[in-house]
Amino acid sequence: MADKITGQGLAYSDVLIRPRLSDIRSRRSEQLNPSTLVARGLPTIKLPVLSANMDTVTEHRMAITMALYGGLGIIHRFMTPEEQANEVKKVKDLVRMIEDDPPLVRADTTIGEVISLQQKRNRGYVIVFSGTKFYGSFVGIATPRDFLTAPLTSPISKVMTPKNKIITVTNDTPTQKAVGVMRANRIQKIPVIDQKGRLVGVYTLKDFSYQTQYPQASFDRNGRLMVGAAIGVQSQDIDRVHMLIDAGVDMLVLDIAHGGLIYTSEMLNRLKNKEKIKTPVIAGNIATAEGARYIYDNGADGVKVGVGPGYVCETRNVAGIGIPQITAIMEVAGVMAKKRHPIPIIADGGIREPGDLPKAIVAGANSVMVGSLFAGTRESPGEQMLENGMLKKLVRGMASASAFQKRKSIGGTTTNGEHYTPEGRAIATPYKGSVTKMLYDFDGGLRSSMSYVGAHTIAEMQKRGQFIIVTGAGATENKRDLK
Repeated sequence: MADKITGQGLAYSDVLIRPRLSDIRSRRSEQLNPSTLVARGLPTIKLPVLSANMDTVTEHRMAITMALYGGLGIIHRFMTPEEQANEVKKVKDLVRMIEDDPPLVRADTTIGEVISLQQKRNRGYVIVFSGTKFYGSFVGIATPRDFLTAPLTSPISKVMTPKNKIITVTNDTPTQKAVGVMRANRIQKIPVIDQKGRLVGVYTLKDFSYQTQYPQASFDRNGRLMVGAAIGVQSQDIDRVHMLIDAGVDMLVLDIAHGGLIYTSEMLNRLKNKEKIKTPVIAGNIATAEGARYIYDNGADGVKVGVGPGYVCETRNVAGIGIPQITAIMEVAGVMAKKRHPIPIIADGGIREPGDLPKAIVAGANSVMVGSLFAGTRESPGEQMLENGMLKKLVRGMASASAFQKRKSIGGTTTNGEHYTPEGRAIATPYKGSVTKMLYDFDGGLRSSMSYVGAHTIAEMQKRGQFIIVTGAGATENKRDLK
């Protein structure tokens, strides 16, 4: 029977990080660089925190805030493919170094139709062209200041600024020079043209303001905010994948509780080999060395670690399955350390306070995914409700009964409801205000921990960091009442 016991498991609360000699003078020092890689093929992000693909945690508002403050949001999949792609597009459309897909309208388009387009695109201008199809030539530009003062039935050409009065720059103009031209001429938008005078895109002053206002922001290689999206592992999810890619998604996340199932291998092979997609794919969730090898060998670009540690997850209660998170991360990290080209590790679940982030990093993770802690914030989906005089919002595990019913309503599962055993719960959590305060706390806590360890980078934190296992008394030593 000895082979039935394979070891002991450590959770976040079982360990503390040992302080070490350090040359770091301040946690805000440029000596510290907490940038990390989330998936193979993506640019690094400056805050190793992702918001979970839960329908009470991440839609476009959360994803935008996460990206602006250096993290990354993963849009949940419990909506139609069209709705999810639109959520992604809202994130990608917020900021662009150059708008290469500007809103285009024919010269005879009515102002009422233009306003309808604006509500969908939210770009603050339209490029006007003549004829029935756009071939690169344009005749004018219009902004709300132009078309909100005319009748809805008037054609946009009546109020637009004609091309001969528009200041433009060529596509070889450095971005800072383009900004200077806009500021000098007190304009907010400037079309970018090629050597033949054809429209290449549009610079907007507002987009550039994000670069200075949010220096930590997670931008893709085209200067847009980064965002991920969850997908299922069934054949019908392929259409969803292509819609998300067309919308500009940066990363796909296989949403399956047990990443060791055959579905994971089938989906990864379908995406990588048959569909030939280039977008990075994260797979999981797993919690063992065996699972890590399975994910890696099937070509994933990153792995999610965590079976059962989530606050609203009941897998351990219902199925008796799981591995405490510190042990799970270390086991997976041990596998990746032996690979010539390791893939990043995302520690998913169990995060209860900022100090859990550096613990996950020391254990071997590259980033963490946060769910329930971010639910109840202003940016999370759902309305506030008043319960016993306290403002609250809903948070639920995606294996809960109510989440199953939602999945059923959009055709996301064929499982008979009478045979479904929930492995998650739904609860009301106190309203917490904006998530930005939590993100500042995570950033500050990680930087402080790095300074205690003497680690200048995430890689150094993983290498230099050491744990000490604490007793029950040790874990609460700083919380005892004074006598």
